[in-house]
Amino acid sequence: MKELGYEWSILEYNEYFMVKLYQARHQDILDTFNGDAFQKSKLRLSVGSFNVLLAAYLQLNMEKEAIQLIKEAHGRWGVHPDIRDFQRTMHRCMPRNTTIGKKARELISTYAFDNVETLKSNLIHLFNKRMLGDARWIYANIIKNKIKVEDTSVYQVLIKGFLDGKSPRDATMIYDDMRQAGLQPSGAICVSMLAIYAAKRDVAQAEQIIKDTVTGGYPLDELIYNQLIRVYLKSRMANKAFQVFELIQRDPNLTVNDVILNTMIDGLVINKEVEAAKVLYEQMLASHIRPDMVTYNTLLKGFIRIADYSSALDVISDMYKYKCEPDTVTFTTLLDGIFANKQPRTAQEMLDSLHKTGMQPNIYTFNAVISKFIQNHQLTEAEHAIDAMRKPPYNLKPTIHTYTNLLQGYVATNNLTKAMWTFQSILKSDHMRPDRASYHFIICAFMNHDRLDDAITCLVRMRKDKCSPTKDTWGMMLDECIRRRDWNTGAIVVRELEASGTTTALTALPNEILLYILKQFLNLDDLWRLLQVSRTFRIFALHTIYRRWKIELLPESTMKIQCRAALVALEALSCQLSTQTRQHQRDNTNKLFYHLMRREEKLHKRIVLGISSYKHKYVLIEDIDIRNRIRSAVDVIFHHAVFVTAVSRPPIRLACTHASSKNRALAAMMVRLLTRLDVAFPSCCREITFTLADNIKAFLEYTGYKLMSLSKVNKSMTQHEGEIFISACFDLMGAAFIGKILSENHVECAVQRACELLSDSYLRPIKRALLVDLLEGWLTIKRGLVASELCRWVQTEIERCDQQSSTSSSSMTVATATATTMRTTSSLYPPLSDLVSLAHLPLAS
Repeated sequence: MKELGYEWSILEYNEYFMVKLYQARHQDILDTFNGDAFQKSKLRLSVGSFNVLLAAYLQLNMEKEAIQLIKEAHGRWGVHPDIRDFQRTMHRCMPRNTTIGKKARELISTYAFDNVETLKSNLIHLFNKRMLGDARWIYANIIKNKIKVEDTSVYQVLIKGFLDGKSPRDATMIYDDMRQAGLQPSGAICVSMLAIYAAKRDVAQAEQIIKDTVTGGYPLDELIYNQLIRVYLKSRMANKAFQVFELIQRDPNLTVNDVILNTMIDGLVINKEVEAAKVLYEQMLASHIRPDMVTYNTLLKGFIRIADYSSALDVISDMYKYKCEPDTVTFTTLLDGIFANKQPRTAQEMLDSLHKTGMQPNIYTFNAVISKFIQNHQLTEAEHAIDAMRKPPYNLKPTIHTYTNLLQGYVATNNLTKAMWTFQSILKSDHMRPDRASYHFIICAFMNHDRLDDAITCLVRMRKDKCSPTKDTWGMMLDECIRRRDWNTGAIVVRELEASGTTTALTALPNEILLYILKQFLNLDDLWRLLQVSRTFRIFALHTIYRRWKIELLPESTMKIQCRAALVALEALSCQLSTQTRQHQRDNTNKLFYHLMRREEKLHKRIVLGISSYKHKYVLIEDIDIRNRIRSAVDVIFHHAVFVTAVSRPPIRLACTHASSKNRALAAMMVRLLTRLDVAFPSCCREITFTLADNIKAFLEYTGYKLMSLSKVNKSMTQHEGEIFISACFDLMGAAFIGKILSENHVECAVQRACELLSDSYLRPIKRALLVDLLEGWLTIKRGLVASELCRWVQTEIERCDQQSSTSSSSMTVATATATTMRTTSSLYPPLSDLVSLAHLPLAS
């Protein structure tokens, strides 16, 4: 264009700058910007050009020039430096560079927010995109840089933005800061804060902000009075709400509008002042103001609640009169009232009741009636209702929703024949096609009758009809394949899932990987990695992790999930360390050992950082929150060390002198993590000890109840359910004692309680093995403990177990010698050899 004599506009320069930024030719951008052609053109920079120039300065480490550009942006070119716009530009041109975004954000917040309009523009854009974290960061940075905000409009944007983002706590905190700065609330701020006080039922604060608003010279308008009425009504203070309503009527500058009347009626109904709401409703109809749909439905619900059906019928008549067509909520409310109070036994009685209301039933009414009969398990009357709608005077054709409701009822009652007949009626119809709900219910019907092949046929036809199955449909099919262990049929389901385009990850991966997940053969570390592959794999992996390891991640906090991820990595790391530690003892130059130790140190730092990352302007609140996070971290560590690792933990070997090296390595690694937390938070060391001791105590109580319940069913099941968990707990206790996390009293109390739980004769070998492992594998490692009170007590318990075992063996020998002729294959008490072999049963998969 330049060669032909055409001058570039700012749009051409904008595209040119972005291309150069994408090519990382930052100096070319600055040369063009500072060149004679651009400077003589006196073009005003666009937002995109400004962002590219700022990025170029930062990439060339020209921070002073970048600051000058930010300061001149609004005065010279009329551009507001914007954090959100800069991030959008960087996402287009430099998507992998996150550092530059953080640096630009800091510079913009430091040097551009002196201009109130720039600050408001940034906040509005962030709140529109629900970027509440960035908005909090900007506000914290304003306080940190001691930027004085004397314009209430900034606080107005902040309060309304956080309120719309469902963060009333932040909005309240900002309002308190505004009041401390000596500013009075404006009308818009008053409206926003009254909404918060209405939710909190805080009448005192609501009345105070009204006084502050009047003191600030802001007049009270209809919006403020409407919110004040809402506060009083939600606080069950209807008399004060009426006083405010009368005040509005007396003020010549104010007008009672439909919003205020609807608020009054809704609030009075909620306060069970239905008669007062009825009077106000009649006055509303007498004026030029008309109720809205919410008011009609709320009033209808109030009349039905007190069984005033004549008034309820009047409300419905008014809806038709004023051309406000009843919606689904209206039908549902009316039918709920009729079924609850009149309890019609037949479809005809129901229709007669509707006719008395003056309502002419339409297809939506019939669908609601059919749905209510199905919910009440009256399928015969639901069928009669369908027959009635087809006949005069209605002459209505059933819709797909009608048949879907009927299908749902047949599935709930396991009536496969009628479900198939209903679905065939849909297929034969000329005016409707099956939707995914009807397909889902017919598939459920086949699955309930163990007809997986027919369900697969329906799934394939569903896909051919270009009807996308829901997540529940896919999950139900896959779960059934898992239950049957029918991997060939599962492959068909997976192929259909890939072809549906539901996920992009499955199209790039072979079916064997998904089947590998479905068979649940992956380790926890592998499944945790699959959580990061895609959303679809995340669903499968979360389901498997919960079913096998009992780790529920969805309701967890971010800190707990970070801690759990580090623990999964530590568990995988402990297996390698258990091998490398023995090699390191023979060869001090083992580089792999030091590499693994450094990895462990990094994981420890991540957990410490996750706990300490929370900052609050009040030190006391921050300290309390850190203590709560430490308790949560110790809870997660204990759960992982005892319950999660038990899945892959081998059974107790009764003749062993110490536990396997992998189990010991994992317990030691968990205690090293607790020790690191102890060092990182010296003021909270008692929290770690007491939380761990409380977890052990609660676990032993839980184990006691578990053993009591299972011993009545199957003793082998008792051993399998209890021995592995107790063994893991003993390893953790021993390692915590060596690491000085637990004291001797803590361990002694826990061991005494465990011995009480394992006092039965068939559990005595397990108890002895645990005590021997604790004594020889942990307690005697620490110097000076051989003659301690705890070691002596444990040794005494071991000797008592040996004496009881020898006594029971000799008694059985004498009984066998004196009753040789009475030997039978059935015996009341099994021999000790059977108990020993029973303890070697493998873990159930």
